[in-house]
Amino acid sequence: MSNNWRRTTWLIATGLLMGALFSFQSKSVTQANNNYNRESRSSIFKEIQIVKKSNQNLSEQISDLEKELVASTDKEKALENINNDIVRMEILTGQRDITGPGVKVEVNGEMEALWFVDMVNELYSAGAEAISVNGIRLVQGSLGFDTIPNGQILLTGEILQAPYTFEAIGDKNVLKNSLNQSGGIIERIIKTNPEYQIQVEDQDKLTIEAKKAD
Repeated sequence: MSNNWRRTTWLIATGLLMGALFSFQSKSVTQANNNYNRESRSSIFKEIQIVKKSNQNLSEQISDLEKELVASTDKEKALENINNDIVRMEILTGQRDITGPGVKVEVNGEMEALWFVDMVNELYSAGAEAISVNGIRLVQGSLGFDTIPNGQILLTGEILQAPYTFEAIGDKNVLKNSLNQSGGIIERIIKTNPEYQIQVEDQDKLTIEAKKAD
């Protein structure tokens, strides 16, 4: 009886001790898992924040680069417009050769200064970009056609000799039609001077050289 009681008591004590140890171990494992999970979540959160910050920085860099690109494009356009204006002014002032389609008019007869003026005005009105008379380039600031005492025509200090050749660069069809239209400059000259011979030819390619230096 006494031995059985002792054995029972020992078994109960051993069971309680094992239960306590198991419970403690289980709590330790749970606590360790919780700590690991917290650290893992914290680490992942930090990584997410780093990625977000990196993406934000990249977005800002892309935005800055896009702004630089727009500014660069605007500068290029501005420079292109300036260069185009320079070319246009050089053409108007006769500082640059110009090549293109146009018309060539040859008048065989002694023309008066008035007819020269009318011919040039007709060509400009029809859209001529550049005009020359007997190889002399007309530009903004040209003094015009003057009649000297013996009846000859003077242009920028040079005496013009017949036959007179007008060259104009522009839309060749428009220029030619304008010259030959009913009541146009060619018809008026012929009516006043029937003996004149006037020939108008359209040209696929004409080159009017830059104005010679004075």
